[in-house]
Amino acid sequence: MTTESTYSIVEARARLGAIAREVSATREPVAITDHGQTIAILVSPADALELQEMRAQAAYRSRQARGESAGVPHDEAYRRVFGGDEA
Repeated sequence: MTTESTYSIVEARARLGAIAREVSATREPVAITDHGQTIAILVSPADALELQEMRAQAAYRSRQARGESAGVPHDEAYRRVFGGDEA
């Protein structure tokens, strides 16, 4: 994953509020580094939800491919997790 912005953990600690608002507004991920190594990626809530949904769909398809019980349908799972109807 390529990010537009990178902050050291020390810098991020000092500017966390501003960095979090920037990520939320722009949906551009920000890397947090420690001794030059990326240790975390800060993403917007919308992107985090999309990632969770993609992982759930991949797991569901994997179970289907193995012939295992597929569980509840996607739209029902979405309602259980997020409430209401799918967006």
